[in-house]
Amino acid sequence: MKKATVAGIIIGIGLLIFLKVFQNSIPRITDPLTNIIVLTGFVLSAIIYGVSQLRKNNK
Repeated sequence: MKKATVAGIIIGIGLLIFLKVFQNSIPRITDPLTNIIVLTGFVLSAIIYGVSQLRKNNK
C-alpha cells in the first residue's frame, strides 16, 4: 500500500476512536427535518466526490 493510504486509514481509525470517547458530550440532533437535511448533504457530497474521482481516473 502507498504511504498516503496507510496514513488515511490511521487517521480515520483515530477519528473514530476520538468520536467514541467524546460521544456523550456531542449534542444530539432530534429534529427529523435536520437529520434528513444532513443525510441528503452527505449523500450529495459523496456522489460529487465519487464522480470527480471517476473523472480523474479516466484521464
